Amino acid sequence: MRIFIDASLIIYLNIPLSESDAKIIEDFYKKLLGEDLYTDVLALDEAIYVSKKKYGIDVKDTIVLIDNVILPYVEILSLGNMEYLKAREYILKYNLKPSDALHIAVIDNYNLQAIATEDSDYDRTHVKRIWVK
Repeated sequence: MRIFIDASLIIYLNIPLSESDAKIIEDFYKKLLGEDLYTDVLALDEAIYVSKKKYGIDVKDTIVLIDNVILPYVEILSLGNMEYLKAREYILKYNLKPSDALHIAVIDNYNLQAIATEDSDYDRTHVKRIWVK
């Protein structure tokens, strides 16, 4: 399956969690590694920003995580005019934040099949959302 990795998964891989929660997230990510994984620079930006702003994680530490845990296994897809044109429709159609609409546009334009995210806003869209059980 071709899966988009959203910022929420990267953030959970990056922040301190209880041992049991960390195992759940790590096992979920390890399972995903058997699939074709993709993201975009906006998701990386969100992961860096939220990790710092909400959880106090040093930007350098997040960049190390992205460089060592995400980039070797996840292809970064481009954002451009075609994604904007589609995203503007999704902002209005699904009442989404612009960043979420851009992610859906990437998913559609690159023929991905699902998004790995905790964000339930995607449930009101046409995109399949997968998350930990």
